[in-house]
Amino acid sequence: MRRLDCGDASRRSPSPQQSCGAAAGAAANESGSWRYRTPDVSRRDFVKAAVVAGAVLPAFANEKKLRYAILGTGHRGTGMWGKEVLERYPHVELVALCDSNPKRVEIAKAMLGVSAKTFTDFDRMCDEAKPEVLAINTVDSTHADYIERALARGIRVITEKPMVIDEKQCRQVLDAEKRTGNKVIVAFNYRFTPIHTQVKELLLSGELGRVTSVDFNWYLDVQHGADYFRRWHRLKNKGGSLWVHKATHHFDLAAWWLDAEPVEVTARGSLEKYGRKGPFRHTHCRPCPHKTRCAFYTDITKDARKTALYVNAEEADGYHRDGCVFREDVDIYDTMSALIAYSNGVNMSYSLNAFMPFEGHRIAFNCEGGRIEMRHYERQPWEQPNPVELHVTNNFGKRRDIPGLLPPGGHHGGDPILLDTIFANAQRPAHLQLPGSRAGALSCLTGIAARRSCEEKRTVHISELIELS
Repeated sequence: MRRLDCGDASRRSPSPQQSCGAAAGAAANESGSWRYRTPDVSRRDFVKAAVVAGAVLPAFANEKKLRYAILGTGHRGTGMWGKEVLERYPHVELVALCDSNPKRVEIAKAMLGVSAKTFTDFDRMCDEAKPEVLAINTVDSTHADYIERALARGIRVITEKPMVIDEKQCRQVLDAEKRTGNKVIVAFNYRFTPIHTQVKELLLSGELGRVTSVDFNWYLDVQHGADYFRRWHRLKNKGGSLWVHKATHHFDLAAWWLDAEPVEVTARGSLEKYGRKGPFRHTHCRPCPHKTRCAFYTDITKDARKTALYVNAEEADGYHRDGCVFREDVDIYDTMSALIAYSNGVNMSYSLNAFMPFEGHRIAFNCEGGRIEMRHYERQPWEQPNPVELHVTNNFGKRRDIPGLLPPGGHHGGDPILLDTIFANAQRPAHLQLPGSRAGALSCLTGIAARRSCEEKRTVHISELIELS
């Protein structure tokens, strides 16, 4: 199999353990991954050693004017990558908005209150607006093509996750980076969510010794979970299934937390609630004859923002943002579980369920000296005084409760921290650098392997899909 060199700056940098000094005891294994050894340092020494360092990947700060373009002007494109960027960073000049839907791109321009040019053709946008930085927020299956074309023009690229949806697209992006020498930033905002950074620092402290296994459960409720089945995400050929579109967030976190790379995946998935499992169906909610008896009925017109971006633009392409969750063309899973083996010998049991009565996630690291547990309650039908619980329990000892950090901002404080790292060159600890193409590839490949494992009912090795050098 052809080996591909990701050329990722974060790949070539020292691991977090190594950056804490020789006492941290990092060592490379035969695959080039960094294996975790228990750091022989105190918590105080670790924090002192993890000196702040700028992002390894190039940030876009301190430029007189940065010519910036947004590709994909839906909810995310006009929100975090639109309104928030423009309000926070005066040196960023929005020179172009591009979307395949001509109505939506004009609505986005009015919504943002900018004078930027609007386009429906990517190459024309690049030729005329000449952006220096591009934020990609299009349908997942189109990311790879736009990344390759932008890199070839010397445009610096930020892409929403997932970077790609299959191994062929993964090769396409990595080859494009190698060929052009230009790099991609993958917007893994969950790494920058403070509660997740707290977990990372607990692991780096080595307080409980080596991690032996991980339990990771993600719960999508009947509001958020159902929404994926209303949208284009319901189709594998658009979003790669929730194994890729959603779980790529979680697989990136796991690899980052463990400082290891996935090796093999055994997974199972099924469709238990949505799609053809539904008792009735229609095209979308507004004209549905079953709305009075459907628990999943939603009135999108009550949301002014979504009405403007989607309802008012749907005649241009026929896309319904309030699609029926029971449409028979749904071909993704709503119930998923996997066992993932990592390069450092750790196994992780993972599950994702998309019709739970509550929203949130739970992560637990079983270690030689005890257990680290984190539970995030995002939405639930009961009173929950603490939205985040973080516990450290020592073997033969007591449990220590740690106050969890949930500051304001999208993705529980992660979005503004990520944006400041990219656009303001904000200084971060050595273990919190901007994710590049290797992180994007590994997270996607974990989900791609899980999807194939479900389809073929066998264990899938990452090296079957692509061999990363």
